[in-house]
Amino acid sequence: MQDPYLTLGVARDATDDNIHQAYLTAIRCCPAEQDPEVFQSIRTAYESIRTKKARLEYALFNTDLPTPADLLERLAKGSQPRRPGLDLFRELLRAGPRLDEK
Repeated sequence: MQDPYLTLGVARDATDDNIHQAYLTAIRCCPAEQDPEVFQSIRTAYESIRTKKARLEYALFNTDLPTPADLLERLAKGSQPRRPGLDLFRELLRAGPRLDEK
């Protein structure tokens, strides 16, 4: 799957409104009748990052794992591979439904 932020042309720190506006602009430029595959990729990208909770899930579960060559290059430079932190997981849990709510 292609990076949804690149597909919609938004920054990773974009707000819900910015993402929604980018989605509307993208589907106006490429309607479903013109190119169904591109339209579907735009729609999939929007669905995967349209809310804060969806963006957190994307950040946690859809991160690209580095290749062995990338790991070797990072080790040679002395940097560690970037992984989503525990804070993102905690925020995702807070954003979800509470057990005591009915």
